[in-house]
Amino acid sequence: MGGPVAWTVGLSLLAAFLDALSNVLEQSEAERVSDDHTLRPTLLIRLARRRRWLLGFTSDVGGYIVSAGALAIGAVVFVEPILSTGLLFSLFLGAAIERRHVPTAGWRAAVVLCVGLSVFLYETSPTGGRNLASVASWTLAAPCVVLAMAACVALASGASGTTRGALLGVASAISFAAGALLTKAFVYYLGNGVFAWVPHWEPYAMAVAHLGGFLLVQSAFQAGSLAASVAGIQATQPIVAVLLGVTMLHERIAVDGSASVFAVAMACIAVVWAVVVLARVEQPSTSGTTPPGGLPLDPT
Repeated sequence: MGGPVAWTVGLSLLAAFLDALSNVLEQSEAERVSDDHTLRPTLLIRLARRRRWLLGFTSDVGGYIVSAGALAIGAVVFVEPILSTGLLFSLFLGAAIERRHVPTAGWRAAVVLCVGLSVFLYETSPTGGRNLASVASWTLAAPCVVLAMAACVALASGASGTTRGALLGVASAISFAAGALLTKAFVYYLGNGVFAWVPHWEPYAMAVAHLGGFLLVQSAFQAGSLAASVAGIQATQPIVAVLLGVTMLHERIAVDGSASVFAVAMACIAVVWAVVVLARVEQPSTSGTTPPGGLPLDPT
């Protein structure tokens, strides 16, 4: 394994581990907060007072920085499948730190999800495209993005437990996927000067998209399901990002021939199946202080 490849693999695995650690630490604190704060800024305010959550947030930031380093060396299509192993790391760490029991079906579904995402990203391999999406394309896409997120949130409000966590995870992933396109625009403007982004609207929309996605993530964790939440995020974000990149940035995908089309279709089916399974199988942590319904709520 060559130097650049080894560094890319190592950084990607480290980023996946740090992201998984942040998932476990943040989720363990979020599920202790009363449901009264779900989808409200007060949820973030209360979580920011907790040392363990702050440690998780620090790990989250570290994972983002390390993944950026991996992407600086290797191609997106090479790095992203490795980052998807964060789901497996999350299950391992959740079992070790929080003593969460994940049955064999859950581990199997997690592996299928990682493989399905890898096949999807490998077969599509978006290339080319623009740095900026037109205002006209955003005018059409933004309502679709908002409606899709609203539908997930509405369905989540009538659900509970793992299903609720998965739906809110999907909603956050849609927000982050839209934020990825806005981030691309921000970086483009930044390349033209430190303050060249100021008169443009995309950086401000990017901040809204990421803040909204972060609130949705913490609300997903609050539902008490680590596997379902992370699965919903990791399954949805790359697929939505590819769709937005192709339709709005005119990126090209390498799906050539019936074999590739079949592989992509099977990968998508596998991902959906895995998310559904993971939304059903996870059981609460088995700590001695945990009641049958999950961790005791902390109204503060």
